[in-house]
Amino acid sequence: MTSKYLVPRSKTLNQLKQVHSYLLKTLTKPHDQYHYYAQFLIRLLQLPGDNLSYARQVFDQIPKCKTQFLWTSLIRNHVLHAHFRQSILLYAKMHRLGVLTSGFTFSSVLNACARVPSLLEAVICGYTKIGLMDDAQRLFDSMAERNVISWSAMVAGYANCGNMKAAKEFYDRMTEKNSVTWVAMIAGYGKCGEVREAKKVFDEISEPDASCWAAMTVCYVQNGYAKAAIEMYKVMREENVRISEVAMVGAISACTQLGDVEMAAILAKHVDEGCCDRTNYVSNALTHMHSKCGYLDLAWREFGRIKNKDVISYSSMITAFADHGKSQEALDMFLKMRNEGIEPNQVTFIGVLSACSHGGLVEDGCKQFELMTRVFGIKPLTEHLTCMVDLLGRSGQLEKAYNLIMDYKDFCDAGTWGALLGACKVHVNAELGEIAARHLLELEPEKTGNSALLAHIYASMGKWKDSEIVKMMISETEKKKSPGCSWISS
Repeated sequence: MTSKYLVPRSKTLNQLKQVHSYLLKTLTKPHDQYHYYAQFLIRLLQLPGDNLSYARQVFDQIPKCKTQFLWTSLIRNHVLHAHFRQSILLYAKMHRLGVLTSGFTFSSVLNACARVPSLLEAVICGYTKIGLMDDAQRLFDSMAERNVISWSAMVAGYANCGNMKAAKEFYDRMTEKNSVTWVAMIAGYGKCGEVREAKKVFDEISEPDASCWAAMTVCYVQNGYAKAAIEMYKVMREENVRISEVAMVGAISACTQLGDVEMAAILAKHVDEGCCDRTNYVSNALTHMHSKCGYLDLAWREFGRIKNKDVISYSSMITAFADHGKSQEALDMFLKMRNEGIEPNQVTFIGVLSACSHGGLVEDGCKQFELMTRVFGIKPLTEHLTCMVDLLGRSGQLEKAYNLIMDYKDFCDAGTWGALLGACKVHVNAELGEIAARHLLELEPEKTGNSALLAHIYASMGKWKDSEIVKMMISETEKKKSPGCSWISS
């Protein structure tokens, strides 16, 4: 008699265990094992009593089970036997594996959550953190009583997803708000570029805590309001608000944007005085700030203070060397980083390729670009391509630079074509210069500088007629521009 008939005819747990022993000896093909273990599990769950420990052992022998019915049956039985937390954990695992749920699955989960209210809040928070807002909404709607935790989770979830309309609806309905809610709204508006709305939320808080101040500072920085971020930091200091690492990095980033040397020294002094923890997050930002303010030695000193250097630490220092014309030092740092077993990212390679471009290291640049795309599988950004086109263009390899652009045409912007046009001017290549200029005219029709470069190329080759035609085009474009005006009173 085959196992196909043995499983359904088993009436007791002992009989099923005998069948299980038989299956282990006779089933060798993975497909057969999957089929019969599934059949076995269904029968086991139908038996009276709590056999869930045994059921889980059998279930775990089914590799990457995708059968919705099995998952739902197991979850339902956990709920029936009051194993509520385990049922929730199974449901979460089901989601991670991408198994579609059904109304029956969700009904069992809701039943478990209703028995343990804190579990329901935890599940809602979990859903909102990974962006499963439909599931979070369904759980939220099923709650008989809601508190500030569940409300805040929904606000934060929608804000993180960029759905500020939904976040605002929940926010307005809340009778009690806390810092989690306020930070979520400020950060959400910041990501969407709605700085005024973020400031409106901040101004409504009677006593904002350190996290609210930090969120508003970061909101300013993200949207280019560097001076406002610095002013926010100064007010925090005046009002003795605790400076968190988030607030400090926000202020440092703002200072970096402004290139404010004086403020950079003040911020570095505050960190030295211990106003916040000197975490990797803070030190990496300081390294970048010192470099952008022109102090490579201070950047190097800060980098040396970092005990557990990560990819951001190394990328910041590589970029610092590249920006200061220390091409070989940048490449040596990259080699050290790889020897430490730290995998580079897109930002790392921007620094590396920039170093090669500044140093005219054509062979190294080509090798690093190939390493990035083929070994690490990183898709090039416009910054990578612009560096490569600039590097190849400076060395006179215009055809190679043009071919690279054609290979990654969808990733190229005005900066990339501008690098090619500039190289065409230096090496007097009207044919490619004209192609580059035409692409630039499509991307930046209002900028006449590109056309002026093309006119210069034509003139340097003695193509006076072509040069005059381009100059006439420039003249026509200038006439179409609105006349300038001054708001300075005479």
